[in-house]
Amino acid sequence: MRIVVVDPDQMTSKLLNFVLTDAGHEVALAKNAAEGLGEVIGRETDAVLIEADLPGPGLDGYELCKELRARRYNGPLIFVTQRRETRDKLRAFDYGADDYIIEPFDALELVARVHSVARRFRNADYQALGTVLKAGDAELSIGELTFRIEGRESSVLTPTEMRMLECLMRNNNITISRETLIERTWGYDFLGDSNRVDVYIRRIRKKVEVDPAQPEYLHTVRGLGYVFRPPTWGRIHDLRAPSSDSMSQTAPAYRRGRLVEFV
Repeated sequence: MRIVVVDPDQMTSKLLNFVLTDAGHEVALAKNAAEGLGEVIGRETDAVLIEADLPGPGLDGYELCKELRARRYNGPLIFVTQRRETRDKLRAFDYGADDYIIEPFDALELVARVHSVARRFRNADYQALGTVLKAGDAELSIGELTFRIEGRESSVLTPTEMRMLECLMRNNNITISRETLIERTWGYDFLGDSNRVDVYIRRIRKKVEVDPAQPEYLHTVRGLGYVFRPPTWGRIHDLRAPSSDSMSQTAPAYRRGRLVEFV
């Protein structure tokens, strides 16, 4: 893989270069956001590792992450930084990051996490890239990474947002557990925090809902998970958790609380 490392610290860059090169990857180093954009945009890049604190003037690591997504870089973005506050992690994920690694890091774990994130992207169902999913008046274009509701402008999604929303829309009107969303979005070898699901649900609601505080499409089912239910469904079905009778009617879609087949 070709991996771009954007870090102004010479020692950290050398360490990452050594660790990733030793794992068999080609590494390109950049000291600031401008160099990072030059190494990524228009060039084949399999992953980008970003330090949050980049020298100015210009973009810091968070803004660089946001800019890369805006320019339709759809590969893995991983923060490797000394910043360990929860608000810093949430900001990174809010801007489109796929993982967040805190320094000092274990070299073997870092390589494993880079491989894990990259594998999820490689294992994406590319045959589905031209697929357009529809649920009520909502439309998800997988290949274009866009979500649209009739009468409103399209919203551009990150690849991770798209995978999570795809799972929910393929199973619209079915409650999906947080564990299933983790498996469908990040894979069975996910190494991060489970509350990352909540971060992405908030991000998706900002792009899907007119008022994220009063969702019409992406609903929370307390104690169970989340369900994508367009307003047309909401007028017919109760938004509360399904009863045991209704669960039995949808038994093919559940087994011990987990989704076993798409409907």
